[in-house]
Amino acid sequence: MLRFQPKVGSVVYCDYSGFIAPEMIKKRPVIVISKHKHNSKLIAVVPISTVEPKIIFNYHLELDQQFCTLYLSGKRSWVKCDLFNVVSLDRLHLVRDKKSGLRHAPNVGSESIARIREAIKAVHGL
Repeated sequence: MLRFQPKVGSVVYCDYSGFIAPEMIKKRPVIVISKHKHNSKLIAVVPISTVEPKIIFNYHLELDQQFCTLYLSGKRSWVKCDLFNVVSLDRLHLVRDKKSGLRHAPNVGSESIARIREAIKAVHGL
């Protein structure tokens, strides 16, 4: 569990246990897209999945393969912007570095965050 709000763009793991299918229901990497302004124990995230969508919509974004190789499973990965949600910091854990074993929160960068925010707007009609 984290005791701080990670920076926007950080990739951390979120334990979605307790949610109900078809919601996300397992532990998976997520990207922090905004901090909650009034509650320091909440954070807005979008999940990452290695399952390619059957139909790719404008709210499905493929992550850079180099980023996936360095920080995730190495498999092609998709940001599922249609499954944006706000979660408690108690659900979040840092990513373990493959080489050093140390935990950290790699960052996808501001360009990716801008694309994710546009995709969230598209799926929600904003």
